[in-house]
Amino acid sequence: MATKTIGWAGTGLLWLLLGIAGSWSGGAMAQTSAGAIPDGDGRVVALAAGGYHSCALRTNGSVACWGANWAGQTTAPKRGYFTAVTTGYGHSCALQSNGAAVCWGGNGAGQTAVPQGEIFAAIAAGGQHTCGLRADGVTMCWGSNNYGQATPPLKVRFVALVAGDTHACGLRADGVAVCWGSNLAGESSVPAGETFTAISSVYMHTCGLRANGVGVCWGNGQVASIAGSQVSTALAAGGVHTCTISQYGTAVCGGVNTYGQASPPLVKGNRYIAMASGFNHTCALNQNGNVVCWGDNTHGQTNAPRGPFGMGAVASGYSHNCDLDGDGTLVCAGSNGSGESTPPGGSFADVGAGAAFSCARAVTGSLSCWGFNDLNRATPPTGPFASMDVGSAGGCALAATGVPVCWGNNGNGQATPALPPFLRTYRQLNLGAFHGCGIFDNGSASCWGYAGTSATSVPAGSWLAISAGEQHSCGLKSNGQLACWGGGMASTLPPTGTFKALASGTSHACAIRDSGELACWGSNASGQANAPGGRFVRVTAGDKHSCAIRENGARLCWGTL
Repeated sequence: MATKTIGWAGTGLLWLLLGIAGSWSGGAMAQTSAGAIPDGDGRVVALAAGGYHSCALRTNGSVACWGANWAGQTTAPKRGYFTAVTTGYGHSCALQSNGAAVCWGGNGAGQTAVPQGEIFAAIAAGGQHTCGLRADGVTMCWGSNNYGQATPPLKVRFVALVAGDTHACGLRADGVAVCWGSNLAGESSVPAGETFTAISSVYMHTCGLRANGVGVCWGNGQVASIAGSQVSTALAAGGVHTCTISQYGTAVCGGVNTYGQASPPLVKGNRYIAMASGFNHTCALNQNGNVVCWGDNTHGQTNAPRGPFGMGAVASGYSHNCDLDGDGTLVCAGSNGSGESTPPGGSFADVGAGAAFSCARAVTGSLSCWGFNDLNRATPPTGPFASMDVGSAGGCALAATGVPVCWGNNGNGQATPALPPFLRTYRQLNLGAFHGCGIFDNGSASCWGYAGTSATSVPAGSWLAISAGEQHSCGLKSNGQLACWGGGMASTLPPTGTFKALASGTSHACAIRDSGELACWGSNASGQANAPGGRFVRVTAGDKHSCAIRENGARLCWGTL
C-alpha cells in the first residue's frame, strides 16, 4: 500500500504520514451526483456517461474517458486539474478547479466553444449543446438551439443542471425542476407539484429523485422504469432505461433491456457510491473506487479503465484527522487516547470526526464509530442511512427516506432534530457542539439545541448547506454567498463572493471559493484561519486546525492539533 502525506502548513508543525492516498465539520460525501442539489462539500462529480462513451475523474484530478471516439469525445485533456466531468453525444466537458470549463470532441454546432471568461459551478453536456451554471444561479447555454435547448428561461436561478439530447433541465434550490427545449416525447414536461433533490437526463428521458428517496421519470414512455416502492440514494436516466443506487448501495435498474443496460452485474460484493447512464449502457463507481459498467459495448463504452476514481474526503476532529481515500479505505492520525485514530477495516463512503471519536458510513448505509464513547457518542443507530454528519459529542444521520436520527450528547437537545414543517422532508443535517441544523427539501432550514447564543436563529432564505460550530452557525446560500449567525466568531463577517464548500470548527470556519481558493475567518489563535494558497476541492475544520484536499488530490492541514 502506498503512503501518502498530509502536509502541515506553517512553522514548527510536523508532517503526518497516512497509509493511504487524504469535526466538528462532520462527514463529507466522497462523491456528488451530477444534477443533485449541492451539499456544500465542493461539487465534485467524478462519473459521467454519454451517448456511447463514458468519463471519470481520477484521484489526482485528471480525467479518463473510454468508448466511442469518432469526434474526439474520449480524447480528454492531458493537463489540468478537474472537479467535475460531463458527457454528451459526441463531446465531453469538464470543470477545472478554478471553475473554468474545458470541452472537447465534436463542435459542429459550437457545443465545445465555451464562452470566454466565464466561471461555472456546474456544467452539463447534451446532444449538440452544452449548458453551464454560474455560482449566482444564472444558466448559459451554447451550441445547437434548433429546439430551444440552448435558451434557458430568463430570471430563473438554478443550483443544478442536466442535459438530454435536445433539451435541458435545471433544479432550483426549492427542489422544483424546470426543463426547456424539445418536448417531442414529453421529456420537458415535469410532473406538476413535484420537488426533487436530484435530476438526471439522457436522450429524451428525464428522472427526478424525491427527498423521500422515491424516483419519478417522464419522457420516452418510461414513467414505470422505476418501481414506486424503490427507495434510492441516487438515480441515472438512460436512453430508454433507468438505474438507481438503493439505500443498501446496490444497483437496481428498470426499463428497456435490449443490450443488458438494465441488468447490473450480479457481483455480491459490489456496492456503489455514484452512477451514470448513457443511451444503452450504465456505469457505477464502486466502493473500491473502480468503475463498473454494463450494457451495450459496441464502442467499448463499458470497458472502464482501472481506478481508483473520485477525490475522497478528509474530516477534522478536536485533535485528530481521518482520511477517506478514493478506494474507500480509511486512515486516521493525531490523538489516539481513546482509539479515535484507529479506524476499522473495510470500504466506506463518508467519514466524520469529533471530540475523541470518529464515525464512518459504509457503502451499505451502515454506520461505524470508534473512540471515546461517553454519552454513547460512538454508538450510532442501525441503518441504512444515506448521509451522516459528526458533531462534537455525537452525530446525525439521514435515511434515504429523509427521516433524521441523531445520537450522543443531548444535554441541550442537540440530538433531537426539529420536526419538519408540514409536507416537508429533510435533505441535509449538520451537528455542532451544542446545537444542530437541517435543511428541508424546499431549501428552508431549521436549527435546534442550545439557543443562548442565537446559533439556532436561522435567517430566512434558501440554503444549500449549513455548518454548525460551538456557538455559531454558518450557511451557504443558494446564490453561493455566505452568512453566519450566533455568538463567538459569528461577530466576524464572513468573506464576500461566491463559494462551493463550507466547514465550521469550534470558533472558526473555512470555505472554498468557486475559483478554488480557500478563505478562513474567526479565531486564529493557533493559525487555524491561515488558509494556504492554491486551489482546493474539499475542506474541513476542527478545534484549532483545518484540513483540505488540493486540486491534485494532496491533503494539507494547518493550525495546531
